Amino acid sequence: MTDCTVTLIDRCLERYIQGTLPDSEARTFEEHYFDCPACLAQVEALQAVAHQLGSQPQKHRRAPIPWPVRVAVPTAIAAGLVLAFVGYHSSNKPVQEANAAELRDGNLKLSLDKSGQLHGADGLPEKERDALQAALTTGRLEADLPSNLAASKAETMLGASAATPLFKVSSPVDRVVSDDRPTFKWVSMRGASGYRVRVYAGGYRKVAESPVLHELSWQSPVALARGENYTWTVTASSSTGEVRTPAPPQPEAVFQVMGSGPAKDIESALRGPANDHLLLAVLYAKAGAVDEARAELDRLAAENPNSPVIAQLKASLDQATPSPIKTKAAQ
Repeated sequence: MTDCTVTLIDRCLERYIQGTLPDSEARTFEEHYFDCPACLAQVEALQAVAHQLGSQPQKHRRAPIPWPVRVAVPTAIAAGLVLAFVGYHSSNKPVQEANAAELRDGNLKLSLDKSGQLHGADGLPEKERDALQAALTTGRLEADLPSNLAASKAETMLGASAATPLFKVSSPVDRVVSDDRPTFKWVSMRGASGYRVRVYAGGYRKVAESPVLHELSWQSPVALARGENYTWTVTASSSTGEVRTPAPPQPEAVFQVMGSGPAKDIESALRGPANDHLLLAVLYAKAGAVDEARAELDRLAAENPNSPVIAQLKASLDQATPSPIKTKAAQ
């Protein structure tokens, strides 16, 4: 038997069906499949499909083969036999079932088999592999949001106006931020000539203040303490005076700077060679940094368009909200 017949499915079957296999190899091929019912079934099933599609060539068409050599196998079964044939002739090992989930993630190719085992993350520490396996198995990212970051409902104070504010803060609000020098963003106010940001620690102690700004964002030059809660406001200046937001009866803008432990874990993952967006999303979510976790999932989705697993993970983040508490407006 030639090398062609040993690696039949890899080298010969497609060319035989297409009629491009040289005559000498075709004869050897036919001698083999006459004696191999499984191979014969595959060839005949594929020839039938090619004939139905109007694409089977005339070359190498065989005359009807007498029973009992002929094996009649429906096309659907023959397709399964082709897979079995690949496993038998190429490696003599059974073909594994399709994976439950597959993702290309930076330099990694992650897959979760039917038994729930993760593949493709062998270079990661066990704790991180377990976290990835849990995320792919459940389709959820567990976001650990501190309860004191909940946006309290606006309480209408006696005599206070419930009118729509002239402008609003955007972020960070009711979120954990990973950067200890966060960037503050807000929407513009019509007629404003400038803005000033003020950041407060516990007890409404001012820890940072911007100069007059003409942009709609500002990054704190001061490193804020990790693990601590802060509030912030923006004051707009105009020809008619100053307007601050948020202000009663609006809830205050609260955020927390990520603790040092989770920040170190994320910094280590960022330095790693894998460029693993799913791992970063897991770590950000666990630390309560939902916005950063969602951004990593967006990057992962760009590498895996229309992935149902990523859609599930995003949906789990959308459901992550802290438990509500009441807060007081910063002065």
